[in-house]
Amino acid sequence: MNYQVLLNNGQEINLQNAEFDANTFTETLNNPQINFVNIGGAIINKHIIISVLPVSATE
Repeated sequence: MNYQVLLNNGQEINLQNAEFDANTFTETLNNPQINFVNIGGAIINKHIIISVLPVSATE
């Protein structure tokens, strides 16, 4: 599935064919001991993530 990650600094990260467990990702974001997450190979401060949205594939 493809996803678009929006950050509060105006950047967008587009992930293609990304597979991740939403429950585990949510637990990671809600864990106060974790400050950074790995999204598509990029290490990002979890506090700047605005949203993670599924995107339909266009051909």
